Amino acid sequence: MRCLMCGNEIGEGKNLQELFYHDDVLCVSCRNTWKKNQKHFRLDGILAESLWDYQGGFRDALLQYKECGDEALKPVFLYPYRKYLKKKYRGYTILCMPSTMEKMEQRGFSHLPGMLEEAGLPILEPFLKCRPIDQKKKSRTERLDLSHAIVLKPGMKLPEKLLLADDVLTTGSTMRGALSCLDQTHHMIRIFVFARVPETKF
Repeated sequence: MRCLMCGNEIGEGKNLQELFYHDDVLCVSCRNTWKKNQKHFRLDGILAESLWDYQGGFRDALLQYKECGDEALKPVFLYPYRKYLKKKYRGYTILCMPSTMEKMEQRGFSHLPGMLEEAGLPILEPFLKCRPIDQKKKSRTERLDLSHAIVLKPGMKLPEKLLLADDVLTTGSTMRGALSCLDQTHHMIRIFVFARVPETKF
């Protein structure tokens, strides 16, 4: 099998331990450019976890996948943790955080469901961003005040156990917006993000 990033044969030129125990869709060299930083924390009282720092190989792969439409990369983000996530969140339904319609049209696809497929859990896209938001152009204070831009699609019926998921956590405004749409007394809610910006503190 070839590495989905560099195209080299996985295990080629490696020692026997890497050849037989490296269970991944990226070669060792490419995966080592990702900074693993699994953290457990709380966001507004909700248990949350992240896997990577948003830098290096993870950031490059995400940009290639999202902005260049390289959908072949979708397994790379979760593959090393796929069994862990499937076991830990058995019985949960994943709720993807929304992109704006403008971004969806530019990309031509919804990127988060593909990133989450390896978990083998039910996936829903129940939220809308009700107005265009380019967070890169906002100050931190402005980004923190964007929670009201997230709404639940009309008529959505959600199961009891919900796993809110996003690609990158910066200020948490999108997650807070999604949480504000849910009745936390009727749902068991957890949060999962692939990566956090290194300086993010919660």
